[in-house]
Amino acid sequence: MVRVITQETYDDVVKENIEEFDMSPEEAVKEAVAQFEAQAECNKDIAHRVRAGKEGAYNTLIDLLEIKLKAYKQEHNAHNQNIVVKILSSLRALMEMQPDVLDERGVNIIKSVLEGIEDESILLSTLQWTSVCCVKHEMNRQMLFNKNITDNLKKLLERKENKRILSELLQVIRRFTLDDDIRVEFGKAHEHARDLGVNLLEILTKLLKENTQPPIVSELMLTMSTLLVRHELCAQAYEDVLYTILADNYDNVVVVLQASKLITALAGNDDVKRQLVKSGIVPIIVSLLKRHSNNATAASLILKCISALSLRETEHGKLFLENGVAEIIVECLTVHEDNASVQKNGCWAIRNMVARHKEHNPKFHELGIEAVLNKSYAKYAKDFGFDIKSALRDLDCDVKFDEQWTGKGVQINK
Repeated sequence: MVRVITQETYDDVVKENIEEFDMSPEEAVKEAVAQFEAQAECNKDIAHRVRAGKEGAYNTLIDLLEIKLKAYKQEHNAHNQNIVVKILSSLRALMEMQPDVLDERGVNIIKSVLEGIEDESILLSTLQWTSVCCVKHEMNRQMLFNKNITDNLKKLLERKENKRILSELLQVIRRFTLDDDIRVEFGKAHEHARDLGVNLLEILTKLLKENTQPPIVSELMLTMSTLLVRHELCAQAYEDVLYTILADNYDNVVVVLQASKLITALAGNDDVKRQLVKSGIVPIIVSLLKRHSNNATAASLILKCISALSLRETEHGKLFLENGVAEIIVECLTVHEDNASVQKNGCWAIRNMVARHKEHNPKFHELGIEAVLNKSYAKYAKDFGFDIKSALRDLDCDVKFDEQWTGKGVQINK
């Protein structure tokens, strides 16, 4: 049986601890919290959490948190800090996969902690709770965002010495840009990303220069790529440190994945795209594709990066082909014939490189690209057959497009 933490249960346990075991009120509260950690059992599964939520566990924990936060602000000691952290951890456990219970009181507590408490353990637990509140719940994200939480996140980013806090901060930032609540037709993921980008990209770029090693470098690049939703933001985020990061982490596939995402996002700005190529990114990208060609996820993201860098830029496509990318693309498409993302991004990369530069078509044909793409079409025609046929067309292969609409030959009366 699950013992649910209701207000009555809490009061009874505290009273029992005082009367039966001769504890002080503080000791009684501490013991009650310890008992509830052992008996409510929110970490077991979603069924336990839902039951606890229905029985009023959230309100009880919020009531207790308000009391203990007040006590902590009056007296900054380890005892009060420890209880606050435990309550925050209980709230996080309770709300895992059921963020609906968050209310205005909870939002105000999050805001007040981020704004007025310096203790790193309490801040870390609050950020973890905030992160849980933002998953699959658009209204929670908007409630928190409307409290001008961006200013608090910016201030906390300056506490760069604590990598755990920095990591949690970056996750909270990314979760504000999610669009994962199926109950809401139109969310504000784009608006959140734009506002966060305007306010945070400068400091995130500075942090990227100071943290070029994993795991933080990967999280920083992922966060930055998430926020690059506007043309002007791409220009603001471009830094030469990318080349250092790729050189230092050449064999680290996790870093390469996030760097590919960031470069693809930056390439959304044509001026930045040209600057990337001018600074020598092409041979680095080709080398990375060759190094990580056996990893389907890496191959897919690097091919998408090549596609973005080559889009509407004839000279960029020419540079990629002169650096030997054709052989590696064909190899990736052959090795990962069962991976839809590799096949689709490979087709896009080929199209963007050869559409205005046909001189390299014979090289692709020597490598057997037509047979590779026809095999891909046989498997993925319903998913992205048009993209495959478009690549075949731009490679001057024999291809027939289906007519999407055909007239009936009916006379139209004027």
